[in-house]
Amino acid sequence: MEAAIRHAGRGRDDIVYDVAGADDHRWHDSVAERQAQERSFDPGDKRIISGIRRLPWWVLSRIHYEAARPPHRCATREMLCRGQFYERDGGINHADAQVGRLSTQTIHGWVRLEHLAEDFVDQFEGLLGPRVRSAAQRLRKVVNPTTLDYVKSLDFYFTPGELAGLYEANPIWAHMERQVYGDLLRL
Repeated sequence: MEAAIRHAGRGRDDIVYDVAGADDHRWHDSVAERQAQERSFDPGDKRIISGIRRLPWWVLSRIHYEAARPPHRCATREMLCRGQFYERDGGINHADAQVGRLSTQTIHGWVRLEHLAEDFVDQFEGLLGPRVRSAAQRLRKVVNPTTLDYVKSLDFYFTPGELAGLYEANPIWAHMERQVYGDLLRL
């Protein structure tokens, strides 16, 4: 997304980018978190656009990511079915805690990971202009360098009841997913 935004907005003096570096983690911050850490950050009348992913695939991605990086903590089956995962420090976190940071702010537009290129055009063309379409073509070809190879089929991990239970255990995410996607996943 960052590269696509830079491509679409290149040469424009009215766009200010964060400087890439050691604090890239802030790209995952909510507006409130960013303001708390950087007093000069002012969202003002800016349009807030957020990425979102379907809950079960996000949980699987996060669990596999944490298991793949040192110290290789593997979530239990019960944790998976509740949307819990280990953090690098060994603490247990929860999917709703992640998305809950966004639930108190106004989001003007969404980019669904499953519809990345199309949603990118819908959300950014009016802001950045016609180069958004060529940037979206690039997005269709991008392979995330941190992508892990694991089974992505939901029925490999969840029964229909477990999938419903995952949403029940994460009501904030379920609510946001209904708003953005119109439904929740079912097996």
